[in-house]
Amino acid sequence: MALKKVRRPVMNGEKEFSEEKGWNNVLDKNNAGEVWNSPIAPRQLENSDIIDSDMQHDFSNENCNLYEPNKQRNDSALNRTISFFGDNVKLPRKAKVEQGNYDFRIDNITSKENVAGKFGTYDQFLITFLIQKVGMEVPKQITIPYIISAKAESPFMVFIASFKSIFQGQNITITQLVGLIGTCQISHFETASGDVYERLLVKSVNS
Repeated sequence: MALKKVRRPVMNGEKEFSEEKGWNNVLDKNNAGEVWNSPIAPRQLENSDIIDSDMQHDFSNENCNLYEPNKQRNDSALNRTISFFGDNVKLPRKAKVEQGNYDFRIDNITSKENVAGKFGTYDQFLITFLIQKVGMEVPKQITIPYIISAKAESPFMVFIASFKSIFQGQNITITQLVGLIGTCQISHFETASGDVYERLLVKSVNS
C-alpha cells in the first residue's frame, strides 16, 4: 500500500517562532525591521541570558530563587559550584557577562503585576538589553527586572531619568524605550547566599 506524504509546515521567521513559544507579551522593535547601527555589534546572538521574572532589581529586599538559565558556551556543567551552608544546598547563580562598559540596545520590555514579595505585592518591568563591546565575538542579551517605583532614588527612576534628554517635555509609555541605544556600565551584585546578578547603569543615550 502506498504511503501518503504529509507536508510539514515551515516556520518562516522570528515572529512565527515567538508565537509558537507563546511569547506574545514581548515588545520587540526588531520585528518592525529596524537594524541596530552600532559599528561593533552585528545582528547576531550567542545566548539569551534572561533573569527569571520573579526576581527584583533591588536584590537586598527579596530572597531570590531562580531557574538557572542555559550555561555559557565552553562553561562545562562539571565546573559548577555547589554550596552547602546550614540546611541549604544550592547552585549559586553566576553573572552572565563581565563587569565593564558596553554599547546597549533595548530589545524587549515585558511587565509582571501583583508579584508577591516579602513586603507585599509589587509590579515590575523586565527590560531586555542587547549588549556589546570591543572584543566580544557576538552581542549578548541580559534581562534586568525593575520594581515599578515613583521614588526618585529607586533603581527604576534612576534608569528612566537617563532618557530625559530624549523625551524632555513629553509624556511617554515604557514601550517607547524599545529600540533606543547608548552606552552603559555593567556591575555585579552578590547576595548573602552567593548569587551574582548584573546591574546596568546608563552612561549615555543616542537620540
